Amino acid sequence: MSLAPTDPTRLVGSAWTRGDTVWRYRHWHVVAKHGDEVELAAVLAPRERRRVAWRALRDRAVWQPGWQALPPDQP
Repeated sequence: MSLAPTDPTRLVGSAWTRGDTVWRYRHWHVVAKHGDEVELAAVLAPRERRRVAWRALRDRAVWQPGWQALPPDQP
């Protein structure tokens, strides 16, 4: 069962935590929808934006809904 909304228009304004550090920032929020993609802005650097397919947010190995705390062993 996926926690991501099935209606991608409801994603705008939602918060997400990226499980890896590939994009440098962990905490993102959805600021816009463009067709099959959503635009994410980093919480700590709002000018840092990325576009991803909205369905990619269903991948729990990479994305968690909401802003999750860092594990204790990470800075």
